[in-house]
Amino acid sequence: MIQKIDTDFCELSIYAKYAILKVFENVRYDLEKATIVHQKFQEFFQNKPFVLITERNFKHEVDFSLYKSNTLQNIEGLAIVSANPEERERAVLEQPLFNKSFAFFEQLTEAQNWAEAFFR
Repeated sequence: MIQKIDTDFCELSIYAKYAILKVFENVRYDLEKATIVHQKFQEFFQNKPFVLITERNFKHEVDFSLYKSNTLQNIEGLAIVSANPEERERAVLEQPLFNKSFAFFEQLTEAQNWAEAFFR
């Protein structure tokens, strides 16, 4: 890990080719919060492509309109990680909203391996 950033609503772990986002429990992840996160990504990745992994261990709400905002063009892949069947169902709804590579994993290490192999 290169950098870890904590906010009042999430934890970000930045790696060379990907980032892991953990939104805290009972948070509504909306455009305002996403803008803060995207600013952190922009500071590190600038215009370099990267993969975003969202580790969804905590129950929280995601505003689907975020996919329309398309704030970061350089996110080349999105991985959702959760062992919760409800998160898998939500991911099925989210997948058509993201027009690049999209994957669902039950284990974080699987998503990290996918992200590492993404740019080979």
